[in-house]
Amino acid sequence: MKRILLALLIGILLANCADKNNEPTDLTNLEKAQGGNETKLEFIEEWNQLELTQTDDKYGEWGGDTDRILIYFNEKNIFADYSKYLGSKEPPMPPKENEKPKKWFEHKKLDYKIDSVKLNTYQLELIEKAIIELTKLRINSKSHPFSSEFVNSVISSDSSLILKNYQSNQWKSFQKLKKSIIDK
Repeated sequence: MKRILLALLIGILLANCADKNNEPTDLTNLEKAQGGNETKLEFIEEWNQLELTQTDDKYGEWGGDTDRILIYFNEKNIFADYSKYLGSKEPPMPPKENEKPKKWFEHKKLDYKIDSVKLNTYQLELIEKAIIELTKLRINSKSHPFSSEFVNSVISSDSSLILKNYQSNQWKSFQKLKKSIIDK
């Protein structure tokens, strides 16, 4: 698994470094070179969703508040759901008997939720930038998590893309995406 992730990261780095015309390789130039004018994110489809999460360090080792953006495809468009879960100083309650398994942050109190926001081209570009930004943050960080820090992740529902980073609170593209969804 580590070799596959390493190969993927090297591929992304090489793609970002390739520049035959001495022009910056930002998303706009990449789209022009491909002959398109939109970011498509084709791996997001009916059977594959993308989840971006950020948990702050408000309560030390128990984490803090969690922001979650779920990106999914419905018919011809890509949508997002935004949820904010509140952290607590107390450890999470153990699951009830015969309870359906939940993600770790779903045990927290739901504070805010926005459903079915149709994403525009700018927001799709922010998703792509957020993935690339978290990849760069990850490869430039130590591999072990520390307590009392931010936890950032990008996970596809088919598990073909899993990025987790424990030491960065400056995931700027995620913050811009979150703001654009909340402000809509």
